[in-house]
Amino acid sequence: MKEPRRIESVPGRPARRVLEADLCVVGAGAAGVSAAVEAGRLGLRVVLVDSLAQIGGQSVNGLIGTLCGFFSMGDAPYQLSYGFAADVLADLQAAGALAWRPGRRSFVGLYDEHELAGSYARHLRAAGVEVVLGAVLAEAQREGDRLRRIDAWTRHGPLSVTARCFVDASGDAALGALAGATLQQAELPVYGTRMFSIAGLGRPVPTRAAVIERLEQAAPRYGLARRDGFVFEFPGRDLCLVNLTHFQTPLDAVAMSRVALEARSEIDRVMAFLRGEFPQAFGGARIQSVGQPGVRQTRGIAALRTLSTAQVRSGERLPDAIGRCAWPIEFHGREEGVHWETFGDEHITWIPLGAMVARDLRNLVAAGRCVDAEPFALGAIRVIGPCMAMGAAAAAAAFLGGDDLHALDVAKVQALVADNLERRDPGPAA
Repeated sequence: MKEPRRIESVPGRPARRVLEADLCVVGAGAAGVSAAVEAGRLGLRVVLVDSLAQIGGQSVNGLIGTLCGFFSMGDAPYQLSYGFAADVLADLQAAGALAWRPGRRSFVGLYDEHELAGSYARHLRAAGVEVVLGAVLAEAQREGDRLRRIDAWTRHGPLSVTARCFVDASGDAALGALAGATLQQAELPVYGTRMFSIAGLGRPVPTRAAVIERLEQAAPRYGLARRDGFVFEFPGRDLCLVNLTHFQTPLDAVAMSRVALEARSEIDRVMAFLRGEFPQAFGGARIQSVGQPGVRQTRGIAALRTLSTAQVRSGERLPDAIGRCAWPIEFHGREEGVHWETFGDEHITWIPLGAMVARDLRNLVAAGRCVDAEPFALGAIRVIGPCMAMGAAAAAAAFLGGDDLHALDVAKVQALVADNLERRDPGPAA
């Protein structure tokens, strides 16, 4: 091959790329991808923007490893979320990348994050969604109580997206904050987790109960603060995921960067604990990969209504329900452990549309972890299954409401997401 000539240039300032859409979704995690795909399927022009260089948010990049909140509880759990959510499950199942295991009288799915990212990408392409990765929000332009444009920076130059409606699926209400919306958050710190995987396992791998019992006795010797969590093995693979760390989740770039840098020392302490206390299983194990810092809940929009903890505990079916979940209240409000509240077999938490629609921006809807809910209530609905259901509802709201979501006919939104309210396909063991 002949060597190409070398060309020198002095490029000018990169030109601004301008995209126009019916719907702009910020955040390409489970909720944001669901919103983008479902909106594209409804015929909307959709732009999906994310600051990371690949799609998937925490569901791919955080090494979460578990699909939670997709099934009810009881002797015969049934599926709760459909549409895009069901398509993703089918993709993972077909690829041999999903294994369901019983947990909390329901099912938790163990999945391969690379296959999940591939599923996301296929459905985004099929729905005609324009995806822009590596785009960090810089400005949000509004006219009164409408959001009209977002500006972002990419390594290739500035980007602007104008749209009739916007979805904040950023996980921490980044779009709402930039647009000057009223926000809300827990008054106390909520802890995140740095997940990591290990390979080179011995046998037997200890049960969660055995790990917790040993933590109670030995954690101080290894400098570990958390006294619960788990280590779980993927069926048929030489791989374990480890969830044994806690860190306060800051909303500051410098502090969050410090968390990322300090994570490895805590992971090393966890590995010392596993090797020292369970040498047969982990004596020869090695770290395979480390996920990005896992943020559970920080801040959300102030919406037309707040999902209360009392409503979650009672299982009240709310008149504007658009999705459902059966996950316990799981609140990470202490460094040493997690607050759990489990419910009866027939218990359902109903997610209201009003908790997703911004109070002071008529064309902004949230999906996922940044909806309006009391801290314990959010702890029951922020897992992947209901986040995908919220994404579907956000797409329906954008399709029906245009730039005035305050005037939505809730019954019409519910008709578009009826499967996520009524359908009851049997679970994997049926």
